Amino acid sequence: MKQLAMYWSAMVIMYVIASRLRNRKENFKWVNEAINVPIYVLVLLMGLRMGANKEIVDSLGTIGVQSVIVSVLVIGCSILGVILMRAVLKMDRYGNVGADRVPNGQKPEKAAEANVAGIRSTIIIGGLVAIGMAVGYFLIYKKYSVQDAFLEKSDPAITVLLIILLAFVGFSLGLDGSVFGNIKKAGARVFLFPLAIVAGTIVGGVIYGLISSLSIREGVAVAAGFGWYTYAPNIIAQAGYPVASAISFLHNVIREVVGIIGIPFFATKIGYIEATAVPGIAAMDVCMPIIEKYARKDTVVYGFATGLLMCILVPLIVPLMIGA
Repeated sequence: MKQLAMYWSAMVIMYVIASRLRNRKENFKWVNEAINVPIYVLVLLMGLRMGANKEIVDSLGTIGVQSVIVSVLVIGCSILGVILMRAVLKMDRYGNVGADRVPNGQKPEKAAEANVAGIRSTIIIGGLVAIGMAVGYFLIYKKYSVQDAFLEKSDPAITVLLIILLAFVGFSLGLDGSVFGNIKKAGARVFLFPLAIVAGTIVGGVIYGLISSLSIREGVAVAAGFGWYTYAPNIIAQAGYPVASAISFLHNVIREVVGIIGIPFFATKIGYIEATAVPGIAAMDVCMPIIEKYARKDTVVYGFATGLLMCILVPLIVPLMIGA
């Protein structure tokens, strides 16, 4: 919670500063491009950490396969939840409703360029994660003397990068000046979509429990980590379920990584709000700058609400399901 307070303080402060510079908005066009730098550095560093992390590397066998299966189910059902909610609310895939819907299903202005940029960024981000994992494995993981030191010292680096990223987001939103109007415009939808995403995640966990060697309760507990890999696996392990704990850990890592790599693709190919369903809790911190860049700025509202709801529910659902 202390880190979240730092992240959001940086964003709010930069929002206030930028709000006073709106009359000079044209001078800050470079901000949208500059945000790529900390994003790329962050995903490279996260790749390094994954490649150097013994828990992750050691879980890449049979447990890795199970983690991929539950991740596909959870992410797929979460996206499906958003699609169904959009259908109920009569919204298009860009988050428009009623008179704001794009006629005849045409793409918004410049959407074709955004589509190309999104695919390119997905490739770049995926490549950086892969490079980071390879370097982390061969140069850090195999040198046990530097492994712990690297993982320990990279923690504050990630914190600093996240502060920088969210400061950029706050500045961008402050220049735009429409965030509060977007919240008011979204109304109840701000709460309905996060509920749909959570429901989709739970359904994915139930399906996984039905088709795997785990029980339904274990499957739901694994899914209900919502990407929080530092919390949920430990609770599950303490309850006496080591296999479920290992699957939970790797699944939650996968969910966040797929969000980091895939948000540009999901936003441009499936839907803006659907993109907020992919990373879980990370939609409100690590992935927020990516959501802001590859979907409309008002989509950030859905990502924040989703991450916040999941933060509240993880300590409730996981212990309840696993009997901790």
